[in-house]
Amino acid sequence: MKKLRLKRIAAWLILFSFACGPSPADFEEYFSVFNPITAERPQATDYYFYTNDYLHFGNENPDSQTLADSLNLESWFQFAEQKISKEEFKEGLYSNGTGLKLANKLRSFGFKDAADYVLIAQDIDKETQKFSSNWEPAPMVNDQMLADLRDYVLMNIISTKSDFIKERYTLQAMKIDAKLNDYVGLIDDYNTLNGEYRTKTFISEWIDARLAGAYLHMGDTAKAVLAFANVFEKSPTRRNHADLSVRRLSLENFNQAIELSETQDEKAAVYALQAIQPYQDGLSLMEKIVGINPNHQLLPLIMGREINKNEVGFYADKNAGLYGYEMDIYDLSYRIDSSKVALRKQEALSYFSELLFFAEEQITRSNDEHKPFWHISSAYLNFIAEQYPVAEKHLNEVSGENVSLQRQAEFLKAAILLKTKGLEAEEELLNIATNLKKIKSFRDNNQLVFLANELSQLYTNSEINANPQTGLLSSCKPKKEVFPVSNVKALLAKLIAAEDSEYGGYMNSYHKDGLIYQQDSQMLAKLIQFFTEEKSGTADETLIKLADISLDNLYLAYGRKLIREHDYEKALVAFEKCPESTFNSKAFAEHFEPYPNQYIASRGNEQIDLVAPLDYLEKVVAFQNRAEKNENDAEAWYELGLAAYNFSYWGNAWLFSDRLWSSMEIEYGQPTEEDYFTNTFAKDCFEKALAADPLPELGAQICYMGALCERNQYYIAYTNGKPDTYDENVLSHYRIKMETSVKPTFRSFFKRLKNEFDETVYESQVIKECMNYVNYKLQ
Repeated sequence: MKKLRLKRIAAWLILFSFACGPSPADFEEYFSVFNPITAERPQATDYYFYTNDYLHFGNENPDSQTLADSLNLESWFQFAEQKISKEEFKEGLYSNGTGLKLANKLRSFGFKDAADYVLIAQDIDKETQKFSSNWEPAPMVNDQMLADLRDYVLMNIISTKSDFIKERYTLQAMKIDAKLNDYVGLIDDYNTLNGEYRTKTFISEWIDARLAGAYLHMGDTAKAVLAFANVFEKSPTRRNHADLSVRRLSLENFNQAIELSETQDEKAAVYALQAIQPYQDGLSLMEKIVGINPNHQLLPLIMGREINKNEVGFYADKNAGLYGYEMDIYDLSYRIDSSKVALRKQEALSYFSELLFFAEEQITRSNDEHKPFWHISSAYLNFIAEQYPVAEKHLNEVSGENVSLQRQAEFLKAAILLKTKGLEAEEELLNIATNLKKIKSFRDNNQLVFLANELSQLYTNSEINANPQTGLLSSCKPKKEVFPVSNVKALLAKLIAAEDSEYGGYMNSYHKDGLIYQQDSQMLAKLIQFFTEEKSGTADETLIKLADISLDNLYLAYGRKLIREHDYEKALVAFEKCPESTFNSKAFAEHFEPYPNQYIASRGNEQIDLVAPLDYLEKVVAFQNRAEKNENDAEAWYELGLAAYNFSYWGNAWLFSDRLWSSMEIEYGQPTEEDYFTNTFAKDCFEKALAADPLPELGAQICYMGALCERNQYYIAYTNGKPDTYDENVLSHYRIKMETSVKPTFRSFFKRLKNEFDETVYESQVIKECMNYVNYKLQ
C-alpha cells in the first residue's frame, strides 16, 4: 500500500488540532439530500437514521433517556396527586442521598408505601450501579445486602395495594437478580411477579427488557432476539437498549428468532429490528414486513435508511474518505478515480430503481398516515432516475403539516426546476433558495449546497451579457466593453450556501470569505460592478441578497488581489472605498509595519516613521509611478521592491495581501509559484535598482534585500522538491544535494554585495549580523 503523503498527514493533523472547538459532527455527516425526518415515525427513532458511524454505540440514546426521565417524573407527579412537584421528584429520585427528603414528604401526604419504596430503591441503586470504568475495576458488591433487599422487595410487593408501586418493585427485584447474576431467578420473578398487578405502565417495558437480557445471558439467543424485537417495536424508552443488545449478533440468530415466533406480528418485529442493524439488506426485509403488515410503523424509518445508505455511493465523489465508509474510489496516487466513482454511482442507481418500485407499490398499500412519505420518497427516487414529470406528479400529492416534509418537497421542486426549466424559472428558484436558507441540520445544509451549486452551474453554462460598465470602477476598463455576467451570477449562486464562520459549520459547507478570496481581480471587479450598477430585475436583487456579502468586504478583497498583482494604484482606489475602521482595526494595529524584518540594525530605523496603512500605500504608489517614469531611479526601484517584499508572505504588511497568515502555509500547503510567496516581482525591482547604478550604501541595501528574496525562493524550491518519504537516508541525500548543488544558484545578490559593495558601512553591519553572509564570504 502506498504511504500517505507527509504533507497530507501534517495538514490533517493541523486541521484536527484546530477542529476541537465548534465543528461538524464529523462522524455522523455525509452527503445526502433526502431527509428521513420527513416520515411520521415512532418516538425516539431518530437515533436510527442511517449513519456511517454505526459503531458509535453510546451508553444511552439521549432521546430515549430524556423520554424515560420525563415519563417517570410525570407518572410520580400524577401518583402523588400533584401534591409534590416534578422538581422535587427529580431531586429525590435521581440525586444521590436525597431520597429521605422525598420519602418524608411522600409520607406526610399519606403515601407510606411509596415512601418505603423510594428508600429501598435508593439502597438498591447504591449496589446495582457499581460498574467498572476504563481506569478502575468495579467496586465490590455487597451480595448479602442485595439478597436482604430482595426479601424486603418481595414482602412489600405483597403488602402494598398500589399497582404503581408493585410494578416498580418488580423492576427492582429483577435489577437485584441481574446484579447477582441470578438469571434463572430473574425469569422466575418475572413469571411470578408480573401477575401481581393489572395496571401497567412504561415500567413494564423496562421489565420486558430485563427479561430479554436474561435470555441473552443464559445463551438462549433466539428467545432474546425475539424479546428484544418486541421491546424495540413497542418501547420508546428502551429501543436503544434493545438495539445495542443485539448489535453483535449474527444473521443466524435472527433467523432462529423468526422460527421461534408464534405470530406474524412477532416476525415483523424481528425483521424490523434486523433491518436497522449495520450491513443488512433493508429492502428484502421491508418486503417481508409488508407481507405481514404494509402499515408497519417502522417501514418509513427503514426506507429512509436504505435511501440514505445508497446515497453514499451515488454521491461517492462527495462522500469519499469519510470516517466509516469503505469506498475504494481512489487511484494509487490517492486521487479520486472517475471510473470507480462511475461504477459506484451505477451500482447505486440500480438499487435506487428497486427502492423506487417498492415505494410506488407502498403508495397503494399504505394508510393515509404514511402516504405523504411514500410520495416524497417516490418523488426523490424518480428525480434520481431523471423521470421528472413523474416526480412532479408525486410531489403534487404531498401534503401535511410536517415542516420537514414541506422543506423536502420544496427542495425537490427546485431540483426538478433546475433540470427542466433552468433559468426560465430563475425567480422561483431563488425564492425557494430563500426558504431553504434556514439550516438546522447537516441534511438541510446539503440540500442548500446542492441547490446553490446546481444553480451556479446553470449560470456558468448560460450566455448572459451585461450592459457596458458604468459602475464605480468603470475607469479601470474601457467604457464600451461588455462582459459576460454569467460567471458573476454563478459565484453569487454558490455563495448562497456559504458559511459566515471559518471554523465549524458542516462537512459540505464552505467559507464565504474563502470563496471570495479564491477569485481573481477581474472577477472581483465584475462582482463589484454587478453590485453597484442598476439591476435588470428582481432576480438579480434577490441573488445579491441571498449571497449576503457586503460591498465593503468586496472592495477589501479586490484591493488585496490587486496588491498581489502589484497594481498598487488601483488597489489604493479600492481600499479607499472601505470604511476607515478597516485600516484602524486591531488586526492592522498588530500585524502591520511599514518595513519588513531585514535583520540589520543599520537599515536606517531613525528614518522610519510610524505611518497609517493607507498613507503607507500612497507612498508605495508614488514610488511605483517614479520607477515606471524613470528606469534609472534606483531609490524608487529599491523602495518599490521593499514594499513588494513587505506585502508578501515574508513581510510585515501581508495584511494588505491576504486575510490570514500561517507559518505552515509553505511547508504543509500545496506547492506554489505565486509571487506572494516567491518574491519574484520584488527581486526584479532590486535587479532594476542595481542596474540604475545606485550609490554604494543604497547598493548594499539593495543586495541584501535581493538576497532575502533568493533565500525565500530557495526555501520554496527545497520544500516543493522534498521527497515524499520517511527514509532518513533519502532525506539526508536530498538535503546535501540541495545545499551543494542548488543553493549556490540562489546567491547572486550575495555575490554582488561581496564583490561590489564590500567597502560600505552597511556591508560591515551585515557581516556582524548575518551568519549566512559570513559563511558565504569565507568560502
